[in-house]
Amino acid sequence: MPKPAWNLEENPKNKRWYVMIPEGLSEEHYPTIASIREKTSEKGIDVHTLLSESALEKSITKALSIPGEEFSFPAVIEPTFDVRLIIASDKTRASLYIRKASDNDRSMDMKLISTVINNSHLKGLDAQRIKDGIQAFKESAEMELPDFLLTEGKPPSRGKDRELITQVQWHGEEETAKLRTRLVQANVLQPINPQDITHTAIVEKAQLLFEISPAETGEDGEDVYGKLIPGLPGNDPFIQTLASISMGPFGLRSDADGLLIASINAKGVKAAVISYKDAKATAVISSDNMLASLILEKNVGPGIPLEIRLAEKALLDKGLTGTVNRKAIEEAITEVNTSGQSSEIVIIRGEKPVPSGGVRITIHAALNPQKNTAIVKAGDSILTLTSYPKGADGVDIHGTVLPLSQAIVEPLPTHDDSIQEETSGNETIYRAVISGELTHHAQQWSISDTKEMVCDITEETGDITFPSNLTLTGTITSGRAVKAGGNLTVNGTAEASLVYAEKNVTMNGGINGSGRGTVWSKDNMSLTFAENARLLSGGDIHISKYCFQCTIKTNGTLIIQGNPALLMGGSIRATKGVETFELGSEKTIRTSISFGQNYLIGDQIEVCEREALKIKETVAKIDEMMKQTSNTNPKIHELRRKKLELLKRNDKLTVRIFTLKEQFETHVISHVRVENTVYPGVILESHGRYFEVKERLNHVIFIFDQKTGQITVNPIQDAPVASATQE
Repeated sequence: MPKPAWNLEENPKNKRWYVMIPEGLSEEHYPTIASIREKTSEKGIDVHTLLSESALEKSITKALSIPGEEFSFPAVIEPTFDVRLIIASDKTRASLYIRKASDNDRSMDMKLISTVINNSHLKGLDAQRIKDGIQAFKESAEMELPDFLLTEGKPPSRGKDRELITQVQWHGEEETAKLRTRLVQANVLQPINPQDITHTAIVEKAQLLFEISPAETGEDGEDVYGKLIPGLPGNDPFIQTLASISMGPFGLRSDADGLLIASINAKGVKAAVISYKDAKATAVISSDNMLASLILEKNVGPGIPLEIRLAEKALLDKGLTGTVNRKAIEEAITEVNTSGQSSEIVIIRGEKPVPSGGVRITIHAALNPQKNTAIVKAGDSILTLTSYPKGADGVDIHGTVLPLSQAIVEPLPTHDDSIQEETSGNETIYRAVISGELTHHAQQWSISDTKEMVCDITEETGDITFPSNLTLTGTITSGRAVKAGGNLTVNGTAEASLVYAEKNVTMNGGINGSGRGTVWSKDNMSLTFAENARLLSGGDIHISKYCFQCTIKTNGTLIIQGNPALLMGGSIRATKGVETFELGSEKTIRTSISFGQNYLIGDQIEVCEREALKIKETVAKIDEMMKQTSNTNPKIHELRRKKLELLKRNDKLTVRIFTLKEQFETHVISHVRVENTVYPGVILESHGRYFEVKERLNHVIFIFDQKTGQITVNPIQDAPVASATQE
């Protein structure tokens, strides 16, 4: 059987030759331009009627895109006469296309050609040149005149390109190099690759960064019909804004305070503003040279971090080289870096001269020099009164002696019952009775165990910690923490943040935790709503609207009452159970509830078991080291001692775990009560027994039956309503 091969065939209807590719032809046997030319020559086809090489190549490529399939394409031009006027898209060039009739002795309709040209309304035609060109084509052997120029207009020119005019003070190359290094070390994904940054500058919100020069248009042009073509404006510069930059009528402005980072080259500008601020340590000296304080501000983003060397330099610049409590400065720096909140601490206090029979007052509380306030805990020393029967010289912060002769009598400080006095010898110490905010006004000292704040907790404010009762009115934004040593009330909402109280938490709002936000209370908790958050409570949790996809752990009862009182999705472990109006969802969202056991004990079991596993792994490593250590090596005794200590600790943990597990198995009277509907997808668990809701239930209560060891469901027995009797 002969192998398939392509062929050249004429269509009898239109008298046109086609390349015919049969089905199953291998790619190596497909036609080429050379083989097509060769075969047309064999067929006696006029070479001038062949399609152009570019047209043939395009058809061959299309055939090769579907190898093995039957395909055909024309090899010669259409046999009929054709004349067309071709106008460029910008109307600045007009040309003529003419094709002779190969099926009619190469005839040309000269009248039709004249009509096309005369009806075109083109301007600037050279009639003689056009006539001569068409006549030369008619007399030639060529079959196509593909692009015969009739006339040309004048293209409009483009104006000067617009430019970006820098409006910021760029850092020098050395400073920019340092910033690039810090951006790399920050190990945070930046809007621009640090290695591509060529320019940096510190900018403020709403600051104009780049001005764009006015647009200029070029010279007007003229089309082939004689109409005006307006000049073109210059090209806009390439601008790519990546973060915190907006385009306005006057140029580019910053949307935030921070660091402008830019990559500027011949192609254009790529720029972004990122959060940035160098840490600061500022030394402040009182006008009477009796007090020196240090204002500490944390860095933002990849700014220079707050370190002890910054504080030491600030003190040195003020000439404070005397005795400084370095430990207190380091502790303050740690606190500022942790909370993100600026702080001012007193680092040196002078001592005033004391007259005969007078008292020297030494303040121990770290008062804010501007507000005269400090956070203290119960038992903290606030100030000491030391009596000097004969008087005493003083000294300022620079070490200058203040003689006794300059002493004046100062009034003794007073206080309320939030502070108590302790006297020993010639000293009287004022101590805090309660935790809270210490205030000093005139000579009166007092402590308030309640603090009210009205503000949003953001990166600028930093985290908030108060040792007693705190009321906050505002939003707690993502990444921030608010902690209270007593009761915490939040009049607002919380994002992916930490809300913590040593006693009760009340949120007259709720939390949208994005899977990371946490509310933690040692006692009870009350919220309006909770969504994608973790709720941890040692007492009851009250939610007045809904709880959606939360992880909850409470040693009390989870109570959802109000409208719509919906508990949907998530994992709940409630020792005393759950009470809600709706449980689950029509969309069958998995909702898991465990009840009837002390889950805080369960957590302790997990902690102990993890420690026991770690001890086991450590003992195994010690055993391996002992095998490789000679009995005469002094290290063997230390290894044996460590192993013995670990084994004793493991024995205690084993007993502890056993005791805790016994306590964990103790049943706590509890229930899951649903006033309205329980939807399929709800799974209840208690003591390792499970109950999966597979059909809708209404007005039911679930309990763990200790006799059968199973979870049971029963209708809620509503209390009967007493009927009135008629007399």
